[in-house]
Amino acid sequence: MPTEIDSEKMEEVQNSEEYWVIDFWAEWCGPCKKLAPVYEEVSEEIEEVNFGKVDMEEHDDLGTQLGVRALPTLLIMKNGEEIARKSGAMPKQKLESWIQENTR
Repeated sequence: MPTEIDSEKMEEVQNSEEYWVIDFWAEWCGPCKKLAPVYEEVSEEIEEVNFGKVDMEEHDDLGTQLGVRALPTLLIMKNGEEIARKSGAMPKQKLESWIQENTR
């Protein structure tokens, strides 16, 4: 189950030595709704990576801070650095392989 991320939690994520996949989304975003169940399913299957979600309606400052310009946008982060970024909904297999390619 992905962790809800606010400013305080984002600070923890950015200081973490573990991999984090973060989904920037909004309630009004159609592709976000399409990605949500896929993202949740993948978050339960890939245990060696942490998963989080940022509701851009509540925390748009986090998106601005990280240069998120489209929704949904997924970021992979480790040690405060962005490892990879992808925008738009994607099928489960593509999401899984993108995460695995960038977290090895």
